[in-house]
Amino acid sequence: FQLCTVQEASDDNLPITLLYCGRRAPELPRCMCPMAPVVIVRVGWHQVLWRRMSVFTTAMLAVVLGSGPDDWPREPPFWPLFPGRSVFVLNGTWQFAWLGEEAELLPVVPEDAIWKGALAGHVPVPDAFDLRSDRPNCGICWPAGSLGPDLLGMEESRCWHCCSRSYGQSGDVACWTPPLNFEKCCGQDALRSRRGVGAYRAQVVVPQGSGGILLFAGCAMRCLVAVDGEFLVDHAGFSPFQVEVPPASDIRSVRTVVILADNRFNASTHPIHQPMYDWYQAGGLLRAVQFHVLPTSELIYIVGVDVLPRSTSMVDVRIRLSAAATRNAEDLELRWRFDDDTNGGSVCGRFWDWAQVDSNNGLYHESVPGGRPWSPESPHLHRLKLAMLRRRNKSQVLDCVEVRFGLRVVEARGRELLLNHKALRLFGFNRHDMTDSPVLSRAELIRDIAILKDLGANFVRGAHYPQDQRFLDLCDEQGILVWEEVVGWQNTVGDFSDGVFMSQSLRMADELAVASANHPSVIFFGFFNEGQSDDAGVATTRAYTSMAARLRERAAGTRLVSWGSSAGMSDKQLVHADVVAFHMYPAWYPTTAPVDIREVQEIPLIWMYLSQWVKERYPDKPFLITEAGAGGLFGMHGPSDVKWTEEYQSLLLQMHFLAFSDNIDIAGLALWQFADMPIDRNTSGDEHRPGGLNNKGVVGINRVPKVAYHALKMLRQQKRGGYFGLILPLGDAQRLAGMLRM
Repeated sequence: FQLCTVQEASDDNLPITLLYCGRRAPELPRCMCPMAPVVIVRVGWHQVLWRRMSVFTTAMLAVVLGSGPDDWPREPPFWPLFPGRSVFVLNGTWQFAWLGEEAELLPVVPEDAIWKGALAGHVPVPDAFDLRSDRPNCGICWPAGSLGPDLLGMEESRCWHCCSRSYGQSGDVACWTPPLNFEKCCGQDALRSRRGVGAYRAQVVVPQGSGGILLFAGCAMRCLVAVDGEFLVDHAGFSPFQVEVPPASDIRSVRTVVILADNRFNASTHPIHQPMYDWYQAGGLLRAVQFHVLPTSELIYIVGVDVLPRSTSMVDVRIRLSAAATRNAEDLELRWRFDDDTNGGSVCGRFWDWAQVDSNNGLYHESVPGGRPWSPESPHLHRLKLAMLRRRNKSQVLDCVEVRFGLRVVEARGRELLLNHKALRLFGFNRHDMTDSPVLSRAELIRDIAILKDLGANFVRGAHYPQDQRFLDLCDEQGILVWEEVVGWQNTVGDFSDGVFMSQSLRMADELAVASANHPSVIFFGFFNEGQSDDAGVATTRAYTSMAARLRERAAGTRLVSWGSSAGMSDKQLVHADVVAFHMYPAWYPTTAPVDIREVQEIPLIWMYLSQWVKERYPDKPFLITEAGAGGLFGMHGPSDVKWTEEYQSLLLQMHFLAFSDNIDIAGLALWQFADMPIDRNTSGDEHRPGGLNNKGVVGINRVPKVAYHALKMLRQQKRGGYFGLILPLGDAQRLAGMLRM
C-alpha cells in the first residue's frame, strides 16, 4: 500500500502542489500514486506542468503527516495568528474507530479494543467519515490491453472517468456492462453514506502543567470533546468553536484528545441539523483542529480581537478576554501595534514599544496609521497585534494575538448597496463548500477562487452554513464579497417554536459572527434560508426578530442582515431585513414537466415585476436575487429547450443574468449554483436530483465547466453598448429566434 499527502508551496507567485508518495504500514489508506513524488504546477486552476522529483525520505513524509504526538504542523492554517502561544495544528493522522449506527452517544472514551475493530484504523484529518474518497480498482476492472490495441495505455484514464462522481453517485452508468459495476470497480469506502458515531483519537506533547485551548474549525453534526478522558464540551452545529483545556491533573506532558462525532439526525439533541436539508450533511472532523498551549496553567488569555471598521480610516477594536483574565484584569496590561513587522511580523517582538491600551472596558475607538481602504478592486489588508503582559513583570508575555482586517464600510441606501460610499452591484454564485466531499485542500479552495474570478464574479453566497476560514481569507485577499449564514433550510413554525432549535441557532449566530468578525469580504450575515417567513405568528416573528437582532448586535454595523426568501411577496417578516433577497426558479420546477417556452420568456418580466414591488413596498431596502437557476446533467447535451441538458441550463441562467443586467433596481444576482454537489438520497429522488447530485452547478463536482460557464463568462465580459443577447448553439439560435424580450 502507498500513502499520499499534499503540501502547498509557491514559486514565482504560482501555487504549487506537492504530491508525496511513500511506503507505509498496510493498515493505512491506499491511494493511486506514481512511485516517486510528482510536482504539479498550477496557474490559476489550469494544470500546466508535471515533472517527477527525487524520492523524499520516509522520515520527511511522517513529519508532513504529523502522525506522532510531537510532530504536528505549527503554523495556523488561517488567520488569526498566535505568536504568543505554542500552536499544534492537529491536521494529520489520527486513530479512528467506528462505533456503529446504533451506538448511543455517551460521554465515554472508547476502550482500547474498539480502536482495533474491523472499521478502525488511521485516517487523515480533516476527515468526513461518511464521504471518504473512492479507491478505484483500475488494475482489476481495466487491466492492460482490456480496451484493445488502439487504446493501450488508456486503461487508467478510462477507470477514473467511469468512477468519477461528476456523473452521479454511481459514476458514468454507460460504463457498467456485466461483469463491470461501480461497486466492484470503484472502491467505495465501507462507511460511505452511513450514519452513526465515529471516534477520533490523537496525542500531542505539551510542557507539563500548561493549560491550553482546542480550536475546531468545523466538527459535525454533534461532537463530544474529551482531553485525557475528561469530556469538556458537547457541541452541535457546523460552526467554529473553541474549548478551554485545563492543565493535566498529574505530571503528564502527553495530552490525549478524543472526539466522538455523530452524523445522525436527532430532533431532541441537535435539531439544527435536519434530514430534509438539500445537501449531504457529512460527519466528522471536517475542518482543521488546533491545540494551543498557553505559557502558564492559569488559562489567562485573549479570546478574540474584533476590528470593526467605522470608516476607511477609523475602527472600533473589541477585545474579548478569558474568564480568568477578566478576574485578574487589574494585574494585566495590554499593548498593541498596527501593521507590526518586527522580526518579519511572526512574533510579538519589541512589545514594550507598543502603545498601551488605556483601560479594560473592552471597546476602543482608534485611527489606523496609514490606513488604506479595502475594496474588490484594491483589497488592501491591515494587521493588529495585541499582547497581554503582567503589570508586575512586563517581561512575561501571557498571550499575543495577531488579526488581519480591512477598512471598508457597507450600507444599504434606498435601492442601492454602497461599499465605501460608492454604488455596488453584485454578481456571483451560491457555493457549497464541497466537491464529492466537504474536506477541501487549500489548493482546491484556490482553484474555486480562480474559477469565480474567471467568470467575472465579485460575490459568493455561502450556502447554507458558516464558510471555511481559509476560503474567507482568500476572499479577503482577492476582493470577493461574501454572504455567510447560519445553518438552516426551509425551517418551519415548528422549528421556531422549539427552544432547543432556537438556542442552537442563536449560538451558531454568535459563533459565525465571532469567527468572521475580521473578514472584510463578509458583507452579509444571513439566517433561516427559505424559512417559513410567510407566517406572521408569534413564534415565527419572535424567531426572525431575535436572529436579526443577535446578528446585528454581533456585527455592530459592519454587515447587513437578511435571509434568502422563497416566500416572495407573501413574506411577512421583511421588515426585519436590511435587504430583500428572493429565490425563484421559473421554467424549471416541476422538473418532470416539459419545457414551456412562454415560461422561459417571462423570466425578465417576473424579475422586473418583483423589483418594482420591492421598490414600492420597501423603498429603503435594496433588492437581490439570491437564488435562481436550473439543473444540467454533467456531460448531457441536446436541444436548448429540453430539460436536464447543459444547453437548457445555459439558456435559463442567461435569461436570469440578462434580466439582472438590464434592471438597475436589482442590486445583485447570485445564481444557483457554482458547482454540482452530493445530496442525501434518502431526502430527494432521481426525478429532482438525478444521480444523487444537486446538478445546478455551472461546473461539475470536479470543476470541469459546463456549457453555461462559457456563455455566462462571455456575457459578463461584454462592455456597455456591446452584445446583449443569448448565446446558443447555431441550430437552436435559429429555431429560438425572438426568445429574449426585455
